[in-house]
Amino acid sequence: MRFYLDSMVWIYLFEGSPDFGTSAQALLSYIRAGEHTLLTSHFLLGEILVVPIRKNDAFTVASYRRMLVETSAVEVLPFTAETAVQFATIRAAHRTSSPDALHLALAASGGADVFVTGDGGLTKLSVPGIGQIVDLSYRLL
Repeated sequence: MRFYLDSMVWIYLFEGSPDFGTSAQALLSYIRAGEHTLLTSHFLLGEILVVPIRKNDAFTVASYRRMLVETSAVEVLPFTAETAVQFATIRAAHRTSSPDALHLALAASGGADVFVTGDGGLTKLSVPGIGQIVDLSYRLL
């Protein structure tokens, strides 16, 4: 299976969220233990780097880069012309925020079986190219 985790899921993981960190860690452990592919993007990296850069935390910036885009453990999805059309289509059809639409478009372009989000409102959407959109309450088989 191919999994795309939106930026909030990564933030829960990295910051050890008391409410969602355990669920996010269990999901990541499941993905890594199986024959699953973890999808990411440079846009996602940019989103989660805001706070470490604001804090001038070069160590965390470098760590996030290594974990998200400088490893063979993930597939980094490109933003292509087709992704741009998908982004616009999602924004037009669902009136989602630009960041949410961009994450969804990237996940769709990568053929994500599961898109995991911290935003329960997104779970109501149906996006061609994404098998299912779930929140962290999603239980893996």
